[in-house]
Amino acid sequence: MMRSFFHGKIFRILLCVCAALLLGIFAAAVSDSGANPVSAVVGFLTQPLEKAAAGLAEKTAQFCDRFRSASFYKEQAEQLRETVASYREELVDYENLKYKLDAYERFLEVRQNNPDYGYLPASVISRDANDVYGTFTINVGVNDGVELNDPVIYGKTLVGVIRAAGETTSTVYTLLNPEVSVGAYEIRTREDCYVEAENALSLKGLLRLSGLAKTTPIVPGGIVCTSGTGGVFPRDFIIGTVTDVHTDNTSVAAYATVEPDVAPATLTDVFVITSFEGKE
Repeated sequence: MMRSFFHGKIFRILLCVCAALLLGIFAAAVSDSGANPVSAVVGFLTQPLEKAAAGLAEKTAQFCDRFRSASFYKEQAEQLRETVASYREELVDYENLKYKLDAYERFLEVRQNNPDYGYLPASVISRDANDVYGTFTINVGVNDGVELNDPVIYGKTLVGVIRAAGETTSTVYTLLNPEVSVGAYEIRTREDCYVEAENALSLKGLLRLSGLAKTTPIVPGGIVCTSGTGGVFPRDFIIGTVTDVHTDNTSVAAYATVEPDVAPATLTDVFVITSFEGKE
């Protein structure tokens, strides 16, 4: 019976407990901590668990810190996006104001030189992307005093003419449109001529200066202005600069190509001349 006890399950359990107690007593003695054996054993057995719990707590704290940091950075990023959006809006307003100010500065000299003219400020509100002639729409119409064939200017430069006027908006044909023809002269030679558009040149952003004598003294670089002939456009507004002069041995006349002083696609603000001396 004694032999069966030593080989039994209860003996093995008691043996394990005694071994654990002895191991705890030995650890306590080595560490010289003064703790009682049971406490030493318990501490020895639970130390791995305590380390694991401490490590888990540290990892949890780090995760929480990361989570808080992510929330903080997300909030900061949102604030930065709002700030950038605000600056972008201010930049748009600044650019629009800059172009408007430039248009008014250019107009000031015209107003001083022609105080008897009637003027109406306008803004470009739309363009036809498929129109090679640069046709655009402005935000003034009949209710504002606009009439058909009123000249449209940008500073001292002739831009085009009103070709359709609604109650609150108007369509402007630029000088590149074949339906527009302007009496003109070259300022150095004073030679009279007229500016017209043709498709091949309009695609290049150029105008045709016709009605020149075959022996014309006009040369590239000459400035072409309105002559006032016909009563549609006032005199002395700039049209553009001569780029080439062409002569033909089979013809009795010459012609030149002219680059408009202002590209229609760059316009944002213009003025409509509603009345002027000599208007038909």
